[in-house]
Amino acid sequence: MKTFARVTIKFASLFSLCVLCLGMAFGQDNALKDAGVAAIKDEGIKAVPFMVNYASYFTRVTAGQVQASPSFAPLLLVPLGNKWLIEVKGSYADTFARNSKGNYEGTMSYGLAYAQVDYIANRYVTLAAGRFITPFGIYGERLAPSWIRALQATPLINPLLSGSSLGGMLRGGVPAGTDKVHFNYAFYFSANNTNHIVATDRSTGGRIGFFLPGPRLEIGASFQQLLQADRSHSAGIHAEWQPNPIPLTLRSEYIHSSGLKGSGYWIESVYRLSQIPALRRLELAGRAQQFYADPKLTKALVGKLGALGRDTNEADFGLNYYFNSDIRACASYGRQFALKKNANVWVMGITYRFFTPFGPTGGGL
Repeated sequence: MKTFARVTIKFASLFSLCVLCLGMAFGQDNALKDAGVAAIKDEGIKAVPFMVNYASYFTRVTAGQVQASPSFAPLLLVPLGNKWLIEVKGSYADTFARNSKGNYEGTMSYGLAYAQVDYIANRYVTLAAGRFITPFGIYGERLAPSWIRALQATPLINPLLSGSSLGGMLRGGVPAGTDKVHFNYAFYFSANNTNHIVATDRSTGGRIGFFLPGPRLEIGASFQQLLQADRSHSAGIHAEWQPNPIPLTLRSEYIHSSGLKGSGYWIESVYRLSQIPALRRLELAGRAQQFYADPKLTKALVGKLGALGRDTNEADFGLNYYFNSDIRACASYGRQFALKKNANVWVMGITYRFFTPFGPTGGGL
């Protein structure tokens, strides 16, 4: 099994490399033109509140077990003058699966991803307070929503960290001594909250990164210190690269935890076939990942942790089709290798988004 798993992981990595080579081949004859675009004057532009609504429906088949899940996630943005912004995002989903009697039964879930107030102190500093996405790595803040992620199956290391925090955050970005390198940062403190809808841990941490606008490359690191329970700490590194000549994204993330949750990494390649007229609406994605359970785990803890209690390798391949900028069909296949838990993972579905402005072109609040 281990040999087959290693072969599959290598095949996924090779697939990502092939996607890169394919993009480079088509990019040689169609390099981007010089981006000499005149600056847009913002005189007279007034920000208005608006709502972004996201809906999706996915069918997931894991080791023969079928789950169907429609979901809805509204996001409300309310600007107050030029310095303040209120952000609120909720979620609702109903997951249908067979029960012990063989009948399909729905399980409803809902939550509040974030509800925060932002104050833009200046062009380099923004202060935030409330419930916000924990600034660790790149997946949680940038890729987690189903209408954004290229592969619907979440990375194996995703449960290592809490998705949201409740407290305060300081973030921003500054030139690192030159316009060729930009430094970005986010530091936070979170309080403990046991409410099942907005539960958070007492913790502190942050993320720093260096972005090179020329090659469009970002490299960064994150850390988190848990201030309760076993007081474990986590550290991670991440990287993302979008070559200028081609519609390709390469990204990767690694997390190590000092507690009992283990460590792991994923590497992902996404290529939009926009340079091929007949295939311009298609997008290819591939991901290779590994998770390493903590070697100190007892049998009792292994059973309690579930998927986090065993070493796992996984390779995923996906295809997305964009009907337009708001509607997208997704399909992916993954093969997961774990001790006595090998499984195929199929995901198929569709995502949809629409905007509702509350201003001159929309309704009133």
